[in-house]
Amino acid sequence: MAIIALLHPDEVPLATRASLATVGFLFAVAALALGEEPDGWRFWLRELLPIPVVPFIFLNLGRLIPLVNGNVYDAQLEAWDRRLLGPEAQAALYSLPLPAWLAELLTLAYSTFFLNAILMLVALAARRDPYLRRVTSTIILTFLVSYTGYFFVPAYGPRATVAQERYATLPAGVVGETVRDFLDHWEKTKTDAFPSGHTMVTLAVLFCLRRRLRPLYNRLLPVGVLLIAATILLTYHYVVDVIAAVPLTVLTLVAASWLIGPIPPDGDGGRAPVRPRGSPA
Repeated sequence: MAIIALLHPDEVPLATRASLATVGFLFAVAALALGEEPDGWRFWLRELLPIPVVPFIFLNLGRLIPLVNGNVYDAQLEAWDRRLLGPEAQAALYSLPLPAWLAELLTLAYSTFFLNAILMLVALAARRDPYLRRVTSTIILTFLVSYTGYFFVPAYGPRATVAQERYATLPAGVVGETVRDFLDHWEKTKTDAFPSGHTMVTLAVLFCLRRRLRPLYNRLLPVGVLLIAATILLTYHYVVDVIAAVPLTVLTLVAASWLIGPIPPDGDGGRAPVRPRGSPA
């Protein structure tokens, strides 16, 4: 991202170019300086270091995507939905009335996107899970793969196109409208529909939890199901965005297992992780 920004000095403000390079440098220095301490403040700071960096990356994508790909593919994604669903089902989907309680529930589930990953990270760190770093690296890789998709297929999603009126008339609820307005304001990257990063990261989090922390998996599974349903029912994503997210998540998990090492099921007795292939002795 820093390289893309530096190659376009006329389109990207100096402050953005400087922040991308600075954050990347400081992240690398901090990761090395915090070392391998198994406990104490250095452990927690090191393991929680990615949490502010991922949103930072996302918030800056919006400036860079048009520099790499100036096209917008909403019309093509909408056409794919029409082929998948048929015109009648597609029209019904974008006119389906939601009761206020369901819109509220879906909005709250949708808003837990980042929180679910953070909760898993903290829970695994608290119990000093020996595969914590593999889990963290897998989730970070999933985020990055979804972000890469926005460069290849920039799209606003149905709430800004075919379902704009439907999104604007969703029931306000108690906090639903406030939460949606907050998310719309916070989300500076707008062409982030394909693939559904919400679906990809949620599936990856549930996979990792099922392998390493089954009790938390059982609690977050209903939230994850509602979150993925919300991406379509609240018109944040086209159906094809969510469908494409499934094989992309599988490929990302396979790549992470090969690059970083597999995440074994809990109950391994806390054995030390086997080094991933290609790592130095």
